[in-house]
Amino acid sequence: TRLIGTEFQVFDIEIPDKLSFLPEMNAYGLPNNELDYYRLAHRHRTVLNRLPYYHNGRVSEGCAPEWNGSKMEWTKWDQRFAPLLTGEAFADLERGGVPIECFYLPLFENWPIPIEPNYKESYWADEALSDSYRQQFETASKEIASHIKEKKWDKTLFHFYLNGKNNFKERGWSRSTSPWILDEPAHYQDFDALRWFGEAFRNGTAGVGVRNVVFRTDVSRPEWQREILDGLVGYAVASSAVRQYPRLVLDRAKRNGEKVIEYGTTNRLDQSNVQPEAWCVDAWALGLDGVLPWQTIGTAESWKTGDELALFYPDPESNSAPPIPSIRLKAYRRGQQDTEYLQLLCKVLDAPRWGMAGWVRDNLNSNAVREGTGIEHAE
Repeated sequence: TRLIGTEFQVFDIEIPDKLSFLPEMNAYGLPNNELDYYRLAHRHRTVLNRLPYYHNGRVSEGCAPEWNGSKMEWTKWDQRFAPLLTGEAFADLERGGVPIECFYLPLFENWPIPIEPNYKESYWADEALSDSYRQQFETASKEIASHIKEKKWDKTLFHFYLNGKNNFKERGWSRSTSPWILDEPAHYQDFDALRWFGEAFRNGTAGVGVRNVVFRTDVSRPEWQREILDGLVGYAVASSAVRQYPRLVLDRAKRNGEKVIEYGTTNRLDQSNVQPEAWCVDAWALGLDGVLPWQTIGTAESWKTGDELALFYPDPESNSAPPIPSIRLKAYRRGQQDTEYLQLLCKVLDAPRWGMAGWVRDNLNSNAVREGTGIEHAE
């Protein structure tokens, strides 16, 4: 093709519809038109993952099946979420009916079994939690895994994740149901509590025969983890400390079959929007499986305040209209596409990813800078 003396060569290549590198759009709540948000993420080759519960122990309305102590009633939950897991919700979009890549389970320390009546004062989990709590937790884990297997939802990674922080109690005892810091653990006993829950989850799901129901951890200090969670974690979300301890994290992941995702935040509005794209490419080059901005859903105020966390903006004219994508969300899409091109290049050249990664980082001369978020009560 020739245009004003310029020659273009168009290559016959196509990136896959299924994502091999995940820009995971983390969220802690969604408006009533939640399906529009999932669809917008899907169109931008990202995956929206909404945590279905809160620190205070409450589960978001309709985000968990009903539980009678031994069985779960899934009818309403399935009606709401099955289209995401079958791909039906995305059938008319560019990537077709590719199911959502990952999805938070409602299982945590206060659901379906309330923790307070089963807790005995101790900072060691095996002393603190009753045998009946352990048995019910394993039963609930089995019920969830069995339902996923029955429905044949095998294209989505389901995350059992613990977000609780006991230091939230500093602002009121009812602010948290967790006796430990389970998200971004800070003490050995916190890691030990994660081990306790991870083993209970493994015991409950072991006989079901599903490989896509995994224990997820978010760890800001991977150098403190040692071997205590080895063999339990399937989805390891790590802070930018992974750049300080890459061999420690990646060797552990290879040894235990873990996916590794780097969490952080997106550039401010007064900074370059190349950051999301560069983050994706650089994380891929480091050997990681995805990136995760820790909050992504904007509010009406985000239109007025320059909200750096808002990647999905609500329509300012209507609460029921689809959300509006930020330029930064489109930059994540560009970054995800670039990682797919790099994967294809590895295949064409028959080159290992680590070899291609060194070439990419050398040529881009990328220089990641670690900054604080300015939020005092978080990491």
